[in-house]
Amino acid sequence: DGNFRMSGFGTLGAVHTSTNDVYFNYPGQGGGAGTTPDMSPDSKLAVQGTYKFTPTISATTQIMTRYDANSQYIPTVDWAFAKWQALPALSVRAGKMGAPFFMVSDFRNVGYANTTVRPNLDVYGQVPTDQFEGADATYQYALGSTTINATFYAGDSSADYMSAFRSSGRELGPSNFRLKKLKGLNLTAEMDNGLTLRAGYSKSKISLTSDSVNALLATGATLSAVNASTPVIGAAYPAFNSIGAQITSSTTAALVTNDKDISFVGFGATYDQDNWIISGEYTKRRSNSFIADTTGWYTNVGYRVGKFTPYLGFSKLSVNSANTTLTPVVAPVLSGPGAAFNTTLATYAAQGNAGIQSVMNVEKLAQRTITVGSRWDVLPNVALKAQWDQIHKPADSWGLFFTKDPSAATEQSFLNNRRKVNVLSVSMDFVF
Repeated sequence: DGNFRMSGFGTLGAVHTSTNDVYFNYPGQGGGAGTTPDMSPDSKLAVQGTYKFTPTISATTQIMTRYDANSQYIPTVDWAFAKWQALPALSVRAGKMGAPFFMVSDFRNVGYANTTVRPNLDVYGQVPTDQFEGADATYQYALGSTTINATFYAGDSSADYMSAFRSSGRELGPSNFRLKKLKGLNLTAEMDNGLTLRAGYSKSKISLTSDSVNALLATGATLSAVNASTPVIGAAYPAFNSIGAQITSSTTAALVTNDKDISFVGFGATYDQDNWIISGEYTKRRSNSFIADTTGWYTNVGYRVGKFTPYLGFSKLSVNSANTTLTPVVAPVLSGPGAAFNTTLATYAAQGNAGIQSVMNVEKLAQRTITVGSRWDVLPNVALKAQWDQIHKPADSWGLFFTKDPSAATEQSFLNNRRKVNVLSVSMDFVF
């Protein structure tokens, strides 16, 4: 009947880095690229369908497959919403939609729509989810030659997130982040000289489910349950109870994240006129949980030369506050017959402290990046890109890299020392 429209997009990409100590990926994916070229970070395929029921009511669904936190390519419904154009200047949507935290939130996954191979990770890597379920309302009005859009949104969001595959030989599953009572406001101003300005703010309650945190709590509970009838331990059981209670208390105070306040604010600008393409964003994340307070920014400058667009970018992600400190687990020192357990008690205390600190270290994200690349619009709907990133991370930081085992010697060396990692990416982006 002429009311249905289908479109799609995809990226076929490969990434190669200068190290195998850690792996490069889009934050949250369950793996990544090392010195062997890997296609998982950027490759994706999506189809989108929209049906217009009336001139003012439509429904849109988008299905996409990309490498996920479980190290799989499984199609998921990323968008499924209805839209009502209530007035010429007012639209309302409800359902599952792209979470509008950033300047290019609606098309952050559409490689063809972006100058670079991927949106800048020092900024876009701060938020673990890019969809939400709820509703939004957008009001548009003209102020002279400037078009202003104001969008209010509210809902909930969740995402699986993988930061390490195993710890001390134990395999880990993805953590799950949930943003509840999410509310936000975005303002954009589009000018006829090619300049677009954006400001956005959101806040929500965040909860985290983590295999690592649950394992620490289980260890504390097991030690707390030791009693006088436990074989061998006998009269030393109160000391084991003390270690267990301390591990539970320290883990809960430092790591348990349930309905904690978190907010995100961002400012952005793009200029696209004649041959110049200039973009930049400045963002801040604030939390009262162990999730770190961060500041991210980037600027990218491109210049069109025929079908080619070389570009240069700089960015930085800083950790402003780790928000929590570790209350050390202290092993009781026994005398008499119980002294035989002092080494065991000290080992449990040390393991508890190391485990809690290891999870807290996940939020040591600081890094800065230099980007050089070029885009070639080889066909009207196909773009080839090549990009080199040099990522500098300070000592005592993981940056945004994925770790196979954060307790291994090579990974600990990476965490503790300054490192420079070169990342080479090539991609073919297409739309249809």
